[in-house]
Amino acid sequence: MQITGNHQMARIVRHNEESAREGYIRNGGNEVKLFTSALKAFQCNNRIVMAQRKHLDDFLRGRIIGLLECERTQLEVSVELGIAQSVISRFWQ
Repeated sequence: MQITGNHQMARIVRHNEESAREGYIRNGGNEVKLFTSALKAFQCNNRIVMAQRKHLDDFLRGRIIGLLECERTQLEVSVELGIAQSVISRFWQ
């Protein structure tokens, strides 16, 4: 399944706590069940959208710099902090 249209309006409304293999999003009036790969893709897209709207606070900027200076990759830092890799890359430039 591919989620198209205004993905900024979609949001996760429920998540199966027993198994991280499924979650539900609400897009407009429809609730859609997503499984692992689609849910992760949706969460990644949401991180990018949210990061474009928010400024990184001083503490988070410090953590990013510290992790990158300890020779962690941008991908490792993005996964650990839950921030899109594109945001980490732009910040590090």
